[in-house]
Amino acid sequence: MVKPMVDYFIDTCECHVIVADMNVARAREIVAGRHSGTAICWKAGQRDILDEIVKEADLVVSMLPPSLHPGVASTCVRLRKHLITTSYISPEMSSFDGEARSQDILLLNEIGEDPGLDHMGACKAIDEAKAAGGIVTKLDSYGAGLPAMHSRQNPFRYKFSWSPKGLMAAVRASATYLRDGNRIEVPGSELLSHHQLVTIKGIGTFETYPNRDCTRYLKPYGLADNISFYRGLLRFPGWCDAMGALIRLGLLDDTITSRFHGKSYADFLASRINLDTSFFLRKRVAAFLDLEQTNEIMESLEWLGLFEDSAIPLSSGTNADILLDLMLKKMSYRPGEQDMILVHSDILAKFPNRLERRTSRMLVEGIPCGGTSAMSRAVALPAAIASRLLLEGKIAARGVHLPTLPEISEPVLEKMAALGFEFKNTVEVL
Repeated sequence: MVKPMVDYFIDTCECHVIVADMNVARAREIVAGRHSGTAICWKAGQRDILDEIVKEADLVVSMLPPSLHPGVASTCVRLRKHLITTSYISPEMSSFDGEARSQDILLLNEIGEDPGLDHMGACKAIDEAKAAGGIVTKLDSYGAGLPAMHSRQNPFRYKFSWSPKGLMAAVRASATYLRDGNRIEVPGSELLSHHQLVTIKGIGTFETYPNRDCTRYLKPYGLADNISFYRGLLRFPGWCDAMGALIRLGLLDDTITSRFHGKSYADFLASRINLDTSFFLRKRVAAFLDLEQTNEIMESLEWLGLFEDSAIPLSSGTNADILLDLMLKKMSYRPGEQDMILVHSDILAKFPNRLERRTSRMLVEGIPCGGTSAMSRAVALPAAIASRLLLEGKIAARGVHLPTLPEISEPVLEKMAALGFEFKNTVEVL
């Protein structure tokens, strides 16, 4: 996600960029020898070095894991520097709002793909419906980072285009949505079983499951609290049941570290259903999951390699470490394969004499043959564009914010459209 951002800052904005990473070789690779870039080594916890980095900057972009953003925010507030992140606003980040306002700085969050483009696209569609005299009664908002249709040839129909650990956390996060103003709360343990099918006209049919608590966006979106409001993630059909089986087997557990020296994948999987032998393992796993041995989910487990007698290459780690190691080996993009991002909102708006369905859709594929992925650009470029606008004095907002303010969303969407990331809107009278 960082490279398209650094490219934009250096090649388009002609800014000097400091890229700090615990792996300085990776930072140097991103800078790629350009005179306007500096690569330095920094590790979380090195407060003195962080202070020196932030002091030199006019603006800071944090692409760290979300749990580390508050530490950077604290430094930015103290040193009066603007901060941009693509992560969800946490309670810790929200707590800096008053200080940021008093220090005359902006802490802008959730300005990536999802969250980010989904916020801006939905708000634009909502504002257009209101401007036409309509009252929004329903909003379904979807985001997805998936393999392009011709690059999804594996049993999971998925490949990683963003943080694998982030994805694993997302499939276990609790969620809330509204149905005619009534709150529907979904515990993380039931998230994937709460999926449903949705057809996006002209593209295809997907599974969707709710994405976090959408009710926190009612006010920023300018919506009433008595509507139906759903934010969901999209996956190709079969994903939810397959991931649900992995969860039931405890393979997403990342809380307990174990030793795996001398163990095979089959031994490991047998231990997950309390067996001390891997004999007849496929049959026993199928029984544990209450599935036929020929079920697609069983084929997915075998494709991953979980029934193999080969040795686990990790000497120690968590169950999730083993699963992610297998997935990344088989579910990463190969040369020539393309990803795609899909951001779609579906609005019902009531007018005095009619009911309208208004849709807003963005579909972009990655650049093949060594180019950047659609996801990397969809996350990086909104943050980079907002950074430029802020540095040029075109954003007046201060405090902790989402990109739902028109002074942010309108120019960002305009510049994104010029880069090939444009929402296509339709209106249908019902």
